[in-house]
Amino acid sequence: MRVVLAIAAVLAAIAISDAEVRRIRLCADPSNLPFSARHETQPGFEVEVARAIAQTLGAEFDVHWVPTAREMVALRQLYEGRCDLFMGLPLTPAFRDDKPRLTFAGPYYVLRQAIVSPTVGGVRGLDELSGKVVGVQAMTLGDHLVFQHGYNRKVYRNAEELFTGLAQSEVDATVIDSPLAGWFVTKTAGFRAVELSDPARALPIGAAVRKADADLKQQIDEAIQRLQGATLPMILARYGIAPGSTPSGGTPLSAELRAARSTYLTQCSQCHGADAKGTPVAANLHGFKGSEEDFLRVVRNGRPGTPMTPWKGLISDDDIRAIVRYVKQLSPDGAR
Repeated sequence: MRVVLAIAAVLAAIAISDAEVRRIRLCADPSNLPFSARHETQPGFEVEVARAIAQTLGAEFDVHWVPTAREMVALRQLYEGRCDLFMGLPLTPAFRDDKPRLTFAGPYYVLRQAIVSPTVGGVRGLDELSGKVVGVQAMTLGDHLVFQHGYNRKVYRNAEELFTGLAQSEVDATVIDSPLAGWFVTKTAGFRAVELSDPARALPIGAAVRKADADLKQQIDEAIQRLQGATLPMILARYGIAPGSTPSGGTPLSAELRAARSTYLTQCSQCHGADAKGTPVAANLHGFKGSEEDFLRVVRNGRPGTPMTPWKGLISDDDIRAIVRYVKQLSPDGAR
């Protein structure tokens, strides 16, 4: 009897050990950039965030690819156990209350509306859309926002057609979800995205697991908190997305600094980092000791013999000066 009990104890210990080596399988769309894609080097920020969560938890990670155009079909994959995690869901009471079989973790970013316009001579805020032709995607928050303000809008069926219209100067600017705006400007030179500060249209975005997996939900929440410092902002910045609305937990940004943050994240962060603390190929901008005009000259003219290329004609002088002020807000010394 003692031998049997000893064997049972060993088996139980092995089971517990195996349970700690968790595998997380993500449900994701194979063709939906910037959110997700079956692509080795550009898998989308939702896949990268989910992978970072799994790594933080010491878990194995893989993806169950499924089209997500139809919400009911996509979430059924989670309900039926084909995956453990579903990213990119709005953490609103109306959405959550309609999903009694799910529990929600996060948020890991906030989806806002953003204005996309040419970098030089473009739009800095919502009030500057007056008198312009504004492109929108039909039946979206951006469409409603532009209609509500009475601006002259041109409606497109989807984001691809909308951005084609912007690139071909059919419209002066567009209003669209911030992830799509950020992704477009990272791929298209000569444009910038400015996020709008509109709490009524700001959607915190999180992840869902089955309600029975409450322990997993708690672990994901803890992982997201641990990733907030550096990893999460870096992932989002690669796709042109600002993770939050305040620098280092400080006071809310002004309209000028929100525009500067958008320009910085889409044009500068790939080299200097989302936190402006530098990378192996670019300097730590917190250490810049010159004036705004010194910074302006460096950015306009570049630094010969380094990866810093001239930005004259691509970013306006006023925007470069605003970037200096934004970087100072990121620094603990500059925030005081």
